[in-house]
Amino acid sequence: MEENKNQEQTINTEELKKETAEAVNQVKDTIKNVDIKNDAKEATGFVKSMFKDPFATIKNIADDSTNKTFKMAIIFVAIWMIAEFLGAIIPVVTSRYWTGSLAVERIFRIIKYTIAPVLSILVLSGIVYFTNKENKKSMITTITSISIAKIPVILASVVSLITLISSNASPVTSRFSGFCSVVSIILVYFSTKALCGEEQNSKFIKKFVIIYAIYYVVSLIAYYLGLYI
Repeated sequence: MEENKNQEQTINTEELKKETAEAVNQVKDTIKNVDIKNDAKEATGFVKSMFKDPFATIKNIADDSTNKTFKMAIIFVAIWMIAEFLGAIIPVVTSRYWTGSLAVERIFRIIKYTIAPVLSILVLSGIVYFTNKENKKSMITTITSISIAKIPVILASVVSLITLISSNASPVTSRFSGFCSVVSIILVYFSTKALCGEEQNSKFIKKFVIIYAIYYVVSLIAYYLGLYI
């Protein structure tokens, strides 16, 4: 019994290493083949199709073993990171206080805000991947699906940059961000449901609650460690 358990853990470890290596290599290949002009047009078209039929889009992504949408996912996460970077660095650059230990603290703060989108995607994708035992999809497929489901949050992050120009826009952008967060959670729900191959909402909702409960516990721990996800 103990031997079988150890063997299963070894297999899971090897599987995780393989999936991680594959994801890293695919990210590298995707970045090398980036064509800003064409990819921008493709991303715009993808967003339009996403708004027309979001549920069919995320289901197709979850069921696609070729991971042809992975490039789009990387582009959207990159846009999210840029928006968070600008939102963190512009107030610092325009501030009068940029010396000594305060400068170092602010640099680390900018770094933490910039990498937060990636950490958020990886943590949630990892939880979905490990809890999906019956109909496991590849790590790349899982990351792609979760990233695409986060498009409303990414849009909200970009729109929130308006507050850097005028603080009067804050009431509008904060409410818009709240709305986008709700929409994103709904999309993540259906994306995760498609990844798990579950058809009935009554059976899946408990699992989804557990997934998000784990995610919020991890995010709380990360917060106390000085990371924001």
